[in-house]
Amino acid sequence: MGNCAVVVHLIRHEKTKANVEGKYLGWTDESIVYQKADCLVPIRAKDVYGSDLKRCRETARLYFPDARYHPFFGLRELNFGDFEMKTYEDLKENARYRRWIDDPGKATPPNGESFAEFEKRVLDCFRQIVAGSGEYVFVVHGGVIRLLLAALYQKQSFRELMVEHRKVYTLHWDDFRSMKGGEACNRLSVAPITVNGNL
Repeated sequence: MGNCAVVVHLIRHEKTKANVEGKYLGWTDESIVYQKADCLVPIRAKDVYGSDLKRCRETARLYFPDARYHPFFGLRELNFGDFEMKTYEDLKENARYRRWIDDPGKATPPNGESFAEFEKRVLDCFRQIVAGSGEYVFVVHGGVIRLLLAALYQKQSFRELMVEHRKVYTLHWDDFRSMKGGEACNRLSVAPITVNGNL
């Protein structure tokens, strides 16, 4: 990696009970299902940045037990408002829900956060952290990773992207100036995180 390069690793937190049950999980502070596991992570980190919610803190401790964790409110998942902790089956007859899933950029969950607010919050926080060349590791939420990939990789839209658990999404720029200027990353790579026992 060159002296001016920027490398950003994005990791989704481990699954929670709500994830397993297919519920919308935004600002509810739920723990991950597996607090202890033998994990093989293909990168190392002294510092990890992420959401202030427990599921990200706990995942960072599981994957990078010796790293310092830096929590940020700005890296939280979308606030789903009245849709929080509900499933598609719970909501599929709700007209406001149908409008929102048909066009999340224009519709907002009742008592929740608009996509524009979510996007501004996450990108502002990301730019505050990635303020120079170097290597950065983030443990965040699926929606946050989708947003960052759409904004920084620029190959697919937020709605087209799918983000899995136990994967490291790595974005590379040859120099910080190009990233700061809004250019897409030079390349994206994806590597698995292995957890022994197939938990």
